Amino acid sequence: MKWAHFLHIYQPADQHPGILEKIVNESYRPLLRGFFKIPETKVTLNVSAVLSELLFKNGYRDVIEDIKALVEMKRLELTSSAKYHAFLPLLPESEVRRQIELNDETNSRYFGKAYRPKGFFSPEMAYNPKIASIVNNLCYKWILADEVALTAQDKTIDYSTIYKISGMNLQVYFREKRPSNLIMGALIRSAESLKHTMEDVFNRLGYVITAMDGETFGHHRPGLENTLFSIMHSEDFQNVFVSDLSLYYKKTKEVKPLDSTWASSVEDVRNGNSYDLWFDKTNKIHEYEWQLASLATESVNNSWYSDKCYPKLLEESTDWNELTEKQKIEEQKKRQWVKVRDALDKALNSDPWWWASAKPWWSVESIEKGMNALFKVVISVPDASQDSKDQAEELYKNILFTAHEWQRKGMVDQMAQTDSESRRIPLSKRLGATVYYKALLKALKLQEEKASKNREYEQAIKWRDSQYKLERDLDIYDAVHVMDLFRSEGDFEKFNDILKEYRQKYREISKGQPE
Repeated sequence: MKWAHFLHIYQPADQHPGILEKIVNESYRPLLRGFFKIPETKVTLNVSAVLSELLFKNGYRDVIEDIKALVEMKRLELTSSAKYHAFLPLLPESEVRRQIELNDETNSRYFGKAYRPKGFFSPEMAYNPKIASIVNNLCYKWILADEVALTAQDKTIDYSTIYKISGMNLQVYFREKRPSNLIMGALIRSAESLKHTMEDVFNRLGYVITAMDGETFGHHRPGLENTLFSIMHSEDFQNVFVSDLSLYYKKTKEVKPLDSTWASSVEDVRNGNSYDLWFDKTNKIHEYEWQLASLATESVNNSWYSDKCYPKLLEESTDWNELTEKQKIEEQKKRQWVKVRDALDKALNSDPWWWASAKPWWSVESIEKGMNALFKVVISVPDASQDSKDQAEELYKNILFTAHEWQRKGMVDQMAQTDSESRRIPLSKRLGATVYYKALLKALKLQEEKASKNREYEQAIKWRDSQYKLERDLDIYDAVHVMDLFRSEGDFEKFNDILKEYRQKYREISKGQPE
């Protein structure tokens, strides 16, 4: 079976140096060392250009050089993306193009000839037809989307087929939630346990695409990089680049994927709320945030000092002393605009929206920092109107007031709880038979003991937690992963129909990308 591994690594422009150092030492360096040791390595890697810049400026040039070396060894291929990790579907086309161009310009500077991207990764795997059209017009060969973009249409993905966006010369590859989440969630710790858990998938003729945040390995989950190495080193899978899949599979089909992200559930997409962690239609803070982002973007782009109206500094072709006083003032304002333009690029990163989702991610500090950056953009535009400045201040205050009000009144906890409860189902009610229910608990207990004996402690914890939830009718749909694990190792034919129903409902509500 062909396996295309995709990893995405990113850190915000204002990341604390201490945290960056921790991530480099816990994740990036161990991953790259492992890739050097495993000849079978084939990983499609996205490095957001803002991270490339941070690595270079903070003295982690070895990471950049190792990536370049691995590309030359044909163990890594690099993709394009948006430099500052902006949520592209909700930005104007000009801003989308700018983020992509900045990304390619920056990564070309640091990676040189190693940076020849064929594919494109939209941050958060955020997809809509506009992004596909832009990517197609920029002549990339493929784009990634989550499987939910098709499965929400009640369509089954054939992983022996190469899909193309309807009406475009652009391939689209769909991330598989189940194997991606099993690996990220540390529910499996080796290629062997993954093979047993997903026997149905690995018996099919076709390919697998997993897509995950690189920081998950070693930083968020210590030691999980060894699981990835185990899978790559396994003789059961042939590692391939995403770009090479079309060399092995010749059947093609045109599709029209739905708006989605790698955090979207089928339910989100069907309810028209595909981007709920970044623009939940019921979230007032998200609404204010996007209004402020739009105001900042318009203020910068409509300025007399924008590149469109004031293409370049006069001092680039004329001696400063030869300029009139009026020209010098204009030049200073143009310089100010250039700084503001750069500040806007950075301020459009997706983080402040994610931290305002309250599903369950929440941080008033991160919301304030992100929105303060956008507010400062508006008031710093040299010729911004007073009305625009007042409007920006009002939006900024509304965001902070609403965020603090939600926190004071317990609304954040309530929203997080509601989101969690929407994915909760008591399995005992599903089974409807005491004897089967008790047998299930016993099976889980045996699996807990077996995992503990094998020193697979995270698995043992999952088995234990599953028992706790089952006994108290608190089990959530994510427990389907646990059911998959023990089902693969025991004789549970009687549960097939029940688990099938359970798994189908899980797929409809699964968020897909544990952040």
